[in-house]
Amino acid sequence: GAKYKFSDALNASYYGTDIKDRLDRHYVNANYSYAVANGGTLTHDFSGYHTEWDKKADGGAYTYSHTTNDLSNLSNNIWAISTTYNTGPHNVMVAYQQNTGNTGYDYGLGRGVGDGHQTIYLPNSYLSDFIGNNEKSAQLQYTFDFGAVNVPGLSWTSAFVYGWDIDVPADPERDRSVLATSDAHEREFFNQVKYTVQSGFAKDASLRLRHSYYRASNDYQSNYIGDTNEWRIWLDIPVKLF
Repeated sequence: GAKYKFSDALNASYYGTDIKDRLDRHYVNANYSYAVANGGTLTHDFSGYHTEWDKKADGGAYTYSHTTNDLSNLSNNIWAISTTYNTGPHNVMVAYQQNTGNTGYDYGLGRGVGDGHQTIYLPNSYLSDFIGNNEKSAQLQYTFDFGAVNVPGLSWTSAFVYGWDIDVPADPERDRSVLATSDAHEREFFNQVKYTVQSGFAKDASLRLRHSYYRASNDYQSNYIGDTNEWRIWLDIPVKLF
């Protein structure tokens, strides 16, 4: 892969992988930032993936969400656009994400070989990544920096994501070309508090407390996460070797 900074305002990157007998995957990203009135900043971001599973009788890397019986022709494209407005301690983002093709993103799952269950770099990614077959999703996110009220290092992020038009096969074990529904949906309400140590021996260490409230329609339950309430705690400690 490669990253290139065209200017202080414009950046772009590309990464690709060819996993033998499994899949080819390509990722692109570009973002552009500029100042607006009243000291604010707007950032526009585009990101996308293209995946083709290797053309083999067994379909190469297994995918659980495909809606075709032709395992030699599995592919998808998933892309997202977002706009973020920042002014002072306030940060507001809106995003739209869409998947096309005959399968979900699926992380290159199966048979012990894939892409290592790698993190997906798309804006609508929290507990769910909103990457179902043919899924469309939209997000509203808000972040507040408590440094503005004399608590430097503390921030709070809240987001709501809704996904719809998900294709789900009626009989995953026999005939995947027949759909149970083309309108499955999912939604997530996400909240996170993060504190980063500002000075001393633990400077730049951070603690994150995250909660996700996730719900999906009944026809999507067995294909993905299922209704979930989840708490996570992260302690990040940077280590400088040189």
